[in-house]
Amino acid sequence: MTKQFIEYKEKKYFMIKNDEDSLGYQLGNIGLDSLGDIKGLEDSQNLEYLDLSYNRLTSLPEYICDFKSLKSLYLSGNQITHLPDCINNLKNLQIFDLRDNELTLLPDSIGNLENLDSLLLDGNPIKTLPKSIGSLRCLEVLGLFDTNLESFPESMENLPEFHLDFSNKNLSSFPESLLNIKNLVGLSLVNSNITEIPGSIDKLKMLNFLDLSSNQLTSIPDSFGNLLDLTYLGLKQNKLINLPESLGNLSYLEILDLGENELDTIPKSIGNLKSLIRLYLYENKISSLPDSVLELDLIEDFDLTNNPIAEDNDNHIIKSLKERDKLIF
Repeated sequence: MTKQFIEYKEKKYFMIKNDEDSLGYQLGNIGLDSLGDIKGLEDSQNLEYLDLSYNRLTSLPEYICDFKSLKSLYLSGNQITHLPDCINNLKNLQIFDLRDNELTLLPDSIGNLENLDSLLLDGNPIKTLPKSIGSLRCLEVLGLFDTNLESFPESMENLPEFHLDFSNKNLSSFPESLLNIKNLVGLSLVNSNITEIPGSIDKLKMLNFLDLSSNQLTSIPDSFGNLLDLTYLGLKQNKLINLPESLGNLSYLEILDLGENELDTIPKSIGNLKSLIRLYLYENKISSLPDSVLELDLIEDFDLTNNPIAEDNDNHIIKSLKERDKLIF
């Protein structure tokens, strides 16, 4: 059987299977300015994936909407300014990677991509999202890192459980419109300039992953203790000087990263974190620890690198952690 191929600049590109066993073309980083320059692509109706990353595309032809079998479309690192309205014809699309383009808005029709589970818009100057985004009932990952988005449409309350990355260096306050998205299970707001977390953070009761690393936080509210489903909490590279006792309520927490803060101790309630496997306290000012840390039976890594207490060889807690071979210092 003859392999299907297309041609660009007198070079043949054969249809191949990717890691997911889908048929398609790898056309990333080939200096492409327009899909019209590729011979035979328009006739490739059986495409299941198409990788056009890191080219110089500024738009997409409408015939791309005829690829009804397309499951994955990779367009990151181009200069695309808009999407065709007919994009809703790609009913089987699951992964739509549009990172690092020049999109300022999305067509309303994007809400009809009924099988879409990953929509990656990081690095685009998008200011608003269409209300129809709330119709993406299969969405699992929404990437909005380094965008110009100012608020979230109320329709996002209708989304299923999903992860959101809204990290943005221009973000100086916690975007409170996020608090209406009740089905968030993962939230990343890293490398931003957030100085305060609202007490109403506990509206996001389904969160199991929360990363607030590399911000300007000096404290976190007691209501963190109501985020009972958390398994990961990242707070490294902030300016935290203390922590609420309510953290001890997080009985499912497995990883707690508090590195590179201004902490001199941690709450006694930390001993209640019976699921904790990794506790990172490197590069703080820890001079004392509560005895309750010895009740962390599942702990595998206890990182106290560059803390005063790590040099205290007579401290009974340090001795015990060393004997158990759990201490990193």
